[in-house]
Amino acid sequence: MAKINPFSNFVYRLHSFNLTYRSLVSWWKNSVLEKEQYHIGLRKGSGCANAIMVETPAQVRQIATYFKDYQIMADHREYLSIMVRLQSKNFLVISTGIGTPPIAIGMEELSIVGIKNFIYLGSGKPLHSKLKENDILIVKAAAKEDGTSQEYLPMLIPAVANIELINAVRKTFKQHAIGFHVGITATVDIDPYHIPEAIPLQADYDQQIQRFKTANIAAIDRACAGVYAVATKLHKPACCILQMGEAESPISETLIKCLPELSI
Repeated sequence: MAKINPFSNFVYRLHSFNLTYRSLVSWWKNSVLEKEQYHIGLRKGSGCANAIMVETPAQVRQIATYFKDYQIMADHREYLSIMVRLQSKNFLVISTGIGTPPIAIGMEELSIVGIKNFIYLGSGKPLHSKLKENDILIVKAAAKEDGTSQEYLPMLIPAVANIELINAVRKTFKQHAIGFHVGITATVDIDPYHIPEAIPLQADYDQQIQRFKTANIAAIDRACAGVYAVATKLHKPACCILQMGEAESPISETLIKCLPELSI
């Protein structure tokens, strides 16, 4: 009978069951964490704590131009990253494309380079009668009707915002006298503003929209569930803010003005 080696048994337990030790070894040995991230083009230490994610490079440039003092950090694929420098704090503005797949990729890599808080500024189509074009909606949760968020979270786990970050956003908006709504959205893969006249399963889609309205869902978007699902997986706070209207529309300057204060 083979003799049990107490030291080998201890090492096995250390490697297999001590999550802190495994995380340390992964960080120590994994050179990927030190490299320039493939999609966003940033490396660890080149960012800051807070990221403002928007849909398009044009919106990134709009925000950077407003604050004037900025530095282009990277420009690769749909991910244009600009560091905005202010006396109070710096923050990173990055375009993450439209739809949950590129948003998930961007958030994963941003987390690796050191981002701690995620604010997403996007667009949505209002379903609730109180919401009008250009209104601002703070999204407290999102129904996972897209593909990506369901890959990150099982259907029984909701995609929700960080309550502290939501409260910080609400407080900032009130201080700046910015009107806003708070509600739930449904994140889908198809552009709600450009539905073809005849799509497969059109009747099912129409019934789905009616169910959203019955459930008091405020708007349809193509990002929020993905943002919250990835943030849950990364253990990072996130909050989505939608401006009602078509994707790629310019961001309200009133909203841009208060961006430096949207953090916890």
